[in-house]
Amino acid sequence: MGIKTDDAGMPLFDNSTMKINNSNIYLAGDITKERQLLHEAADEGRIAGYNAVHDTTQCFNRRTPLAIIFTDPNIAIIGKSFGSLNNTPFITGKVNFEAQGRSRIMSKNKGILHIYAEPKTGKILGAEMIAPAGEHLAHLLAWAIQYKMTVFDVLKMPYYHPTIEEGMRTAIRELALQIKPHQAEQELPMCDSGAITTLA
Repeated sequence: MGIKTDDAGMPLFDNSTMKINNSNIYLAGDITKERQLLHEAADEGRIAGYNAVHDTTQCFNRRTPLAIIFTDPNIAIIGKSFGSLNNTPFITGKVNFEAQGRSRIMSKNKGILHIYAEPKTGKILGAEMIAPAGEHLAHLLAWAIQYKMTVFDVLKMPYYHPTIEEGMRTAIRELALQIKPHQAEQELPMCDSGAITTLA
């Protein structure tokens, strides 16, 4: 059929259209060997199905990668992992849940969270964690990445006390202090300011 394959014999395809190169065949689900998760397979099915019944192939933006293992505490990778950032400049904000308030109250104070961001803009790139209520933190971070939020945007959001989310804020604050030029002022912007800033 003239379909090119990789070293493992997998047809080469575009994951934004699900179309096999130089063909009218579309892939979806675990067969792609990319993101073998139900929510990803559902998106791939929608993309492949749409393109299969239309004359013009359309490109679709994929959602932020999100993988969760339902251990106790949860393990999660959101957006870009540490290993995938090796050629990209980045900074890391971290929190250890051993001393985190709500984690201690629940006697679930085990785990660590690392959040990665661009060093100049503070745009959040990804995160990895083993953390109590990690599945919920993972969703918050995936949404922030999906909407291209910076650490300063995230610091503007409300945080209830005492919650696990305050631990995430600790890691975000650590990132904010590393941004050059240093932008630390107030987490709450003044009424006449549209700026997104953070505490020193």
